[in-house]
Amino acid sequence: MKEKLESLMGKVQNPLSHRSITTDKLFVTIEDGAKPVVVLRAAADKKWQAAIESQIKNLAAKEDISADAFTFRWAEAASDQDRAARATHAPVSRPQRSIPGVKHVVAIGSGKGGVGKSTISVNLASTLQQMGKKVGLMDADIYGPSIGKMVGLNGRQQMDVQNDHIIPKEKFGLKVMSFAFMLEEDQPVVWRGPMLGKAVQQFLYDTEWGELDYLLIDLPPGTGDTQLSLAQLVQTDGAVIVTTPQNVALLDAGRAAAMFDKVNIPVLGVVENMSEFICGHCGKPSHIFSRGGGSRLAAQTKTVLMGQVPLVEDCLAAAEKGEIPVYQNKNEKIQPVVDAFEHIAKNLISKLDSL
Repeated sequence: MKEKLESLMGKVQNPLSHRSITTDKLFVTIEDGAKPVVVLRAAADKKWQAAIESQIKNLAAKEDISADAFTFRWAEAASDQDRAARATHAPVSRPQRSIPGVKHVVAIGSGKGGVGKSTISVNLASTLQQMGKKVGLMDADIYGPSIGKMVGLNGRQQMDVQNDHIIPKEKFGLKVMSFAFMLEEDQPVVWRGPMLGKAVQQFLYDTEWGELDYLLIDLPPGTGDTQLSLAQLVQTDGAVIVTTPQNVALLDAGRAAAMFDKVNIPVLGVVENMSEFICGHCGKPSHIFSRGGGSRLAAQTKTVLMGQVPLVEDCLAAAEKGEIPVYQNKNEKIQPVVDAFEHIAKNLISKLDSL
């Protein structure tokens, strides 16, 4: 097994330099024994380490090596910088990749599809923009991009490219980037994991985001390649978990929260979507999808319930037409949704300011 593990190390990528960990001399050795130990040099935070460990485990699985058959040890790097820092008791500078001009990066995630995560992303981003913030919205769901349709932007148009950088589209001052803008409407995406990571990297760093207070990233459902790529590629301030009140949604959302914890992205809070249905005729609420799920998930993940968004028929009709519901503030029936997103946005701002 030692030889097999050693042969894999050249395929593992350093998320900071995008070279192999052997080229960057981060791989030290394999300590043989009943349970081999992969020894690596520690040169960044736990998020960086978790990304490398995950790559090694995935590569090992392809060689039929169980993740439980070996373990890791992170050795202190004995660089000149480290030695100088220890001598002077000064902290060692650790590289943290950020997007030029972007103050906060927030991921919007869920453990399953159908909970309205993209709806939350669009309306939260739009609410922040209405509050006077400079906001960008990135659709990271490569296989099923829907943000373009939801904000009423034509996904069949080609993106403008200037100086090898992508110019995002805009809606009411909100900057939007989606893979849908690169595709014909019915064109499928048939890609493997590494290509997804490359696409996420280009969206983050090759897009002219300009000066932003917040960049919200609408993630695909689940805990797969795109989520791992995000953890590897950019310093993310935190994640918002979207759920609905049902127990099955809570189970999957809990997995998403555990995934963010694994890659050292703090969970900022929980948003409960479809918390109740408000009748368009009598205005009375009904808990058609159970109740209290968001509070239970917040307690389970030791975070806060940032807000609850009701289900309103007029919001669904607006979204179908590519109209952003929170901009329909002259419609009294939509007002409970507008109020909910203002509450969530204020909680998000407060949470980020406290970090």
